[in-house]
This record gives sequence, C-alpha cells and structure tokens, in this order.
Amino acid sequence: MMLLAGMAATLPVSPAAADGLGPITVATMIDSEGAVLGGMMVLLLRQAGFEVVDRTEFGTPDILRAALMAGEVDLVLDYTGSGQYYHQTDATDAWSDALEGYALTRDLDREANDLIWLTPADANNTEGLAVRRAFAEENGLKTIGDLAAYINAGKPVKLIAAASFAENVKGLIGFEEAYGFQLRADQLITLASGNTAEMLKALYEKRDGVNVSLVYGTDGTLKEMDLVVLEDPQSIPPVYLPTPVLRGELHRVYPQIEEILKPLFLSLTLETLQGLNAQVVFGQKAAREVATDYLKEIGLLASK
Repeated sequence: MMLLAGMAATLPVSPAAADGLGPITVATMIDSEGAVLGGMMVLLLRQAGFEVVDRTEFGTPDILRAALMAGEVDLVLDYTGSGQYYHQTDATDAWSDALEGYALTRDLDREANDLIWLTPADANNTEGLAVRRAFAEENGLKTIGDLAAYINAGKPVKLIAAASFAENVKGLIGFEEAYGFQLRADQLITLASGNTAEMLKALYEKRDGVNVSLVYGTDGTLKEMDLVVLEDPQSIPPVYLPTPVLRGELHRVYPQIEEILKPLFLSLTLETLQGLNAQVVFGQKAAREVATDYLKEIGLLASK
C-alpha cells in the first residue's frame, strides 16, 4: 500500500470553535463502512485541531440526509449515486458514470442546498444481488438474467434487501423491469436499515429460506462467505462513490477541511474498503480501531 508519508505532520490546524461556529458534528449511516470512514474523518479533524462531535452510525440514509439539510449535523459520509433521489433532473444517464454522476450531484447540491461534495473515493459501492456459490453453480446462475429465468421457472426464491432498494426504480424495480421478472410479497424480506451485514448473514445461514441478498460493492463479507455477485449487464443501479459532504457555511470558513480529508479518500479503493469492512464484520475489530490502524499505516495519523 502506498504510504502518504509526511501528511500527518503538515495538516493545518484551525479549531472550529474559535470563530463561534461551535464544534463540527460528523455523522454517518448505520453500517461498518460508515463507522470506519466516519471514524477516520473524526480522527483527522481532531488531529488538525478541530473540536468534533462524533455522531458516526447516526441513522438510516433518510434520517442522515434530513439532519444534514436541517443543519443538525455538519459533515457526513454519502454516496454520489444518492443524488438521483435528492434532485429532479433529466440527466438520468449521468448516474451510471462515476465522474459525471459525481459532478452532477456536486453541482446540484451546491446550488440547491449549499452542500459541498468533497473529494470522492475511487470505489463503486453500487448495489447488486448476491447468492451462495454452491447455489449459483447448482442452478447455472451468473447474471441477473439467469436469476430471472430461475424465478420465472417457478423455482423457490427469497430475497432479503433494504426497503429503499426494493422500492426503487434504480433498484429492485429496475432489475425486474430490465430482466423480466417480478417477485411476490412472500418472496421478499425487507429491512428498514441498509446494513447488508445482517442480510448477507441471513443468506449465508439460509435463514428463513433466503437464497438471494442485496449486496454492496465494498462489502467485506463476499470472500469469507464464498458468495457470488450476479453480473448486471444493463448496469441498472447507479455508481456510488463514498464522499464526504460538508455544509457550505463551514466550507467557506474552513476550506482546509477538504484538504485534510482529500488524501484519505484518494487512498481508498474497492479492495481497500472491502478489507476494512471485513475487519469489522469478520475480524470482530472495533470500527475505530480499524480506522486508527489504517490512518497510521498510510501515514495520515501520527503515532502516539
């Protein structure tokens, strides 16, 4: 892994409380990735002299977004593809392209909400469907089209997924329309949370007949559980790049926040995030410990 040597020693110091804005509140969604990356943001900002309120694992995506819009939190971890839900636009094809999707979300959110999307990670945490490898091999499943044929043949299926994915035209509904299948209510288990660790565990254990699960690109459980992500030739879900999002008021006063976080997000790849998430889910390490170790490893956090 490439070391970002010397960064920890040169990060700017500028406490938020000094200008009367109070502490910076950092918040994330309820999942291992939010806990790890949010923890890294907290650690880097505190190292740079900011007073930080740690609200990592704050809530579900809609709760997190509402809190940011209301100014209850200042800095969050979000994903570029979520811009399609935040804004009405005719540029729907942009969400399937990493750079175009980021630029569109950045520009729309800045103009409409004074929210600043900072430097993203080059890791697509998009949505997909996973099955156990033995199940895939037994039924000849390589693509979502293969799964559609399996379902249409009347074979048993039980999908576990987040409610937001199941109800989304760029999620399950999009898959159904594109590949020509439709699940009945009794073939679907929906969870309010988007935490796929619980879903993939249900798949792995065949709990309640589950044989298909929602999965995210950066999930750290795929290799350890010997799961297969079905190919999506039509690229239905958008590209989701993990990105810190900061309220414009704070960005104008403390533009250095972007430079503090930039080297961290530039260091993140799909494989890196899978490994970090796996340490939490399978290694049973605390998310903050994983965050601290990684920042020290790449030279962004000073050792004490």
